Amino acid sequence: MKHHVIYVPGIGDNIWHVQSAAVTLWRFYGVRGHFHVMPWLGDEPYQPKFERLLAVIDALHSKGHKVSLVGASAGGSAVLNAYLARREKINAVVLICQKINHPEMVAPQTYAKNPAFRESLERLQDGLPQLTAADKAKIRAYYSPADRTVPHADSKLQGVQEIRLPRLKHGYAIVYAITVRAYSLTRFIKSTATN
Repeated sequence: MKHHVIYVPGIGDNIWHVQSAAVTLWRFYGVRGHFHVMPWLGDEPYQPKFERLLAVIDALHSKGHKVSLVGASAGGSAVLNAYLARREKINAVVLICQKINHPEMVAPQTYAKNPAFRESLERLQDGLPQLTAADKAKIRAYYSPADRTVPHADSKLQGVQEIRLPRLKHGYAIVYAITVRAYSLTRFIKSTATN
């Protein structure tokens, strides 16, 4: 049995190739990383994008693999929605500089270019209250106090353990988390895995 980790990046997922390379290297820490682009950009509705993510989870789980999720920035909303939909199939969730609160604070031009992100974020607002203490014990969140793209208040999930990153701007904080902090990130994922 292998432990597969699906990584969902945020807006700009079509250009952040360094994230894909970093996730591939997680194999050195004992997990198989998958870089899963939603994608956020474009007019395709959220639901078919979300269903493709669920299909990857279902396919890996059906083969007897352990499955965990990592979501960065806008990807945090997608992986939490997936966790809510597939709790019994997900071992752990890691959030990095995630935008999960205050959908009304996102710039209109961001939603205009990435309408699926708006739907993901708005759907999540109904799901967040459904997360139990047991659910939250399987979640860890990383944040940077210098992140102005996603302020801490927009990433806060009460009852979830948080890890403070160095004072880095949004994109740099994400890259730092998945490279320099990759060992601790994957160690949490593996330690949370159920038998």
